[in-house]
Amino acid sequence: MTFSGGVLTDEAWGQSVLLPHRPHATNYLDQGQYRHSREDALTMRYIEHSPHALLGSIVIDCDHRDAAMRAFERPSDHPMPNWVAQSPSGRAHIGWWLASPVCRTDSARLQPLRLAQRVEKGLCISVGGDFAYGGQLTKNPIHPDWETIYGPSTPYELRDLVTIHTPRQMPRRLDRVAGLGRNVTMFDTARTWAYGQWWSHRDGTADAWLTLVLQRCHAINSEFADPLPFVEVRATAHSVGKWIWRNFDEVSYRARQAHLGRKGGKIGGKVMTDKRRETIAATNKRRGIDRDLVLQEATNGC
Repeated sequence: MTFSGGVLTDEAWGQSVLLPHRPHATNYLDQGQYRHSREDALTMRYIEHSPHALLGSIVIDCDHRDAAMRAFERPSDHPMPNWVAQSPSGRAHIGWWLASPVCRTDSARLQPLRLAQRVEKGLCISVGGDFAYGGQLTKNPIHPDWETIYGPSTPYELRDLVTIHTPRQMPRRLDRVAGLGRNVTMFDTARTWAYGQWWSHRDGTADAWLTLVLQRCHAINSEFADPLPFVEVRATAHSVGKWIWRNFDEVSYRARQAHLGRKGGKIGGKVMTDKRRETIAATNKRRGIDRDLVLQEATNGC
């Protein structure tokens, strides 16, 4: 199997694909995961491929004995993966390396995050992956316990990973969200809630505020069919809480509320646009005229 741009190597994976400077890693998943130096983490069986702030790779857990065949068989409707790290049973983690990592902090744009969520779902469907896989730790391709098959040495743009299985929209109900969608949903739901809560807690301490946001994220996580590990919940809560605490003050908060007010207030929890407000006003005016005509005819009839 040859690739025009060359084949990924152990050295390239450790130096370029692996993003965290101090990754979470472990030899046994049931013994917990801890931060290690990059050098020490690369000697362990499981390793964190992307930090919480940046998604550098999309990894799918394929529990089928023919995982490598599903990943590389051609013709196929998904792009060639950059690596497949498989156990002796044939089950594997399949990875696609992103050329432009997707920001996952509170200052991130939601459109790339949501596209990444949909792309992950499409790739998972394509190879028959496990939708409950958390995606934080992956089989370390460099570790001798795994047989690693490398693919192209060039990363993909996120849009190049869209397949016929990529859904146009992800489910909104918390109990139906899986995979990367849990991170996106928790992040989006928590930050929207926290924006409005800041005013009531602005006179407290930063620690109390972070605890409040963490409790909210934990409540969101408990509604998922397969909850995220606590380390993921805590990272999301701190990302949202710290950004708001650092960037919000009374002036910026009032400016945000005024901006929402200029859009016409809210109806059903959503901001009402000027066009929608004009439509409602015109409808009410027309109904008012109709009522006057009805009353006039009723009076004449009497």
